[in-house]
Amino acid sequence: MGERGMRVLRRWLPVFVCVVAASAAAAQPADPKAAQNAINWEIFQKLYPSRALAAHEQGAVGFKVTLDSKGNVTDCQVTHSSGHALLDEETCKVVTMNAQFNPDPNISVSQTRTHDGLIVWKLPTWAATLDPPKPIPAVAAPEKLVCKKTLKIGSLASYERTCLTPTEWAKQSDDQKQPFAESQGAKGSTSGVSCIKPSGC
Repeated sequence: MGERGMRVLRRWLPVFVCVVAASAAAAQPADPKAAQNAINWEIFQKLYPSRALAAHEQGAVGFKVTLDSKGNVTDCQVTHSSGHALLDEETCKVVTMNAQFNPDPNISVSQTRTHDGLIVWKLPTWAATLDPPKPIPAVAAPEKLVCKKTLKIGSLASYERTCLTPTEWAKQSDDQKQPFAESQGAKGSTSGVSCIKPSGC
């Protein structure tokens, strides 16, 4: 990687690195940093897409999140690609479900802020230096995730945060409308009824 590439990667890394890959020193339990790296990898491996893991795919993925005043993610969009579709697609899922951001006391409840970050998908035994992520046009990026508060199933007052793509939200809305539309159609239907007047038709 050239010096320019290294500068780009160094610029991204302090923003948000989800995992520090375990180095060769991880085999030495006396090194607390190496031990922590091994723990980080053990946790992160559960989040690594299984097919990408099996294919030894790794890379850095840049993303942009919108945050509310409490630091909750309201949406996430991939902005820079690792070159591997599975890693790109998984990034916003990991961010929306696992990343924690500090609240911002300087904005109101109705306001939002944006934050650029990076996830480094790196295998612990892979010695190669990662290339910096490449900018990706919005039309070529995985569909963004939008997070909303939704009622918990079986509850009328308890809410949970659900993150879906706009396509998935639209499908969920259509699925919820269908039973209502079908019941309304059944109530208003006169199919099979020849006459309902007492005096005849």
